[in-house]
Amino acid sequence: MLFPGIMRCNAIYFLTPKRGVAGRFLSVVIILGLVGALVSCSEEQDQNPTNNNPTTPTNPNNPNTPGNPVPTPALEISTTSPEFIFWGDELTLTGKGFSSKLEDNFVWLKSETASLGSCPSDNRTDSTGWRKATVLRATDTSLTVKVPYKPASETSNNRACGVINPMVSVTVGGRTAVSERVKLLGIPYISDMCYSNSGFKGAGLIPGKALENQISIPGIGLYGASSGIDEKVKLFVNGVFLPLTKVESTGPTNCASSYKFVIPIEFADGSCDPDPIRTGRFSNMMDFVAVVEGTTKSSEKYSYPVSSFPDLSVRTFTQRFFSYSEAGNPEIVLEGIGLNWYREARFLPQSGGASCTLATIAPVPSGDGTGLTITIPLAQMSVGCTYALSLVDVCGRTSGQVGLVTIRV
Repeated sequence: MLFPGIMRCNAIYFLTPKRGVAGRFLSVVIILGLVGALVSCSEEQDQNPTNNNPTTPTNPNNPNTPGNPVPTPALEISTTSPEFIFWGDELTLTGKGFSSKLEDNFVWLKSETASLGSCPSDNRTDSTGWRKATVLRATDTSLTVKVPYKPASETSNNRACGVINPMVSVTVGGRTAVSERVKLLGIPYISDMCYSNSGFKGAGLIPGKALENQISIPGIGLYGASSGIDEKVKLFVNGVFLPLTKVESTGPTNCASSYKFVIPIEFADGSCDPDPIRTGRFSNMMDFVAVVEGTTKSSEKYSYPVSSFPDLSVRTFTQRFFSYSEAGNPEIVLEGIGLNWYREARFLPQSGGASCTLATIAPVPSGDGTGLTITIPLAQMSVGCTYALSLVDVCGRTSGQVGLVTIRV
């Protein structure tokens, strides 16, 4: 060593230099060595930032201090979108402090109000009501999650269920942020056919009848009206979308979230399957599905009978007279609704003696069923006889007496 002293990081030992020029030279060398030693000691400091001087300002972006940790930014949820969102759709959270790694972000939804759809007791993930959401995409400032819910196929009552009006919680690295409430929309379901134009609960809905039917379609939730979704609900039945008119509630009712609708007259097919409720009527069981126009959201099927016939009616008359010897073929033209389903006109004798026997003929309906032309079957009738005219439809039902017909000379 050229130095008369020995330097270490934790101590420096000096030997007394000689006097004179050589001594002064040696002192300069010692001072320079001391400076070098101090620099060397600084580079050997503990790299754990917690053991360094906490008052020394650090710049986490400075490449000359790679040992300084980058502090975790504050976790915050600033917005959620879209404003209205259905169960099962994608919700985007915007904010800061998220992780770009999916597995580092824990997202939960909580509802402070009751869940929709009369959900069974296992509709929640834990006893506090929080429900975990699946994170689909993640950046430092944005998370996209799937809104959790239970589809109808997984519940005991065959209705989808999930939380409504929830807050969203995000936890990243031990920090947690909670959003404002999210406006969730549930999946509609058909609860009941409240009123039917047949006049009997459960009996077949009558096609074409002016009196409207009323159906209950709950499930959309608190924001059905403000989101405009209430006005987009339609019925899909028999391969046709039927428009619905929302009924404004005026107080407690047995038909909550109700809509009015009319069954098209084209649904009448003349089949003779018996109505399950009313004897003497015929109907077809049809599947009703509530759908939200412009979306993939729909209810489960709800089966209800639809009458095989429209609202059959015919205008009656008191009595008409026809001459047996009159030239040509006299006719009766009837007016009504659904007259195209009548296949036979019957003339049942009411008076005139033993020569008066039953006469029948096939009538000719108009194209829309509002008219029916009946030729008087004089060859089957006798002079002096009075007959009661009735009509028989394709299923053998009679209309009752339409009017009396008397045959003169």
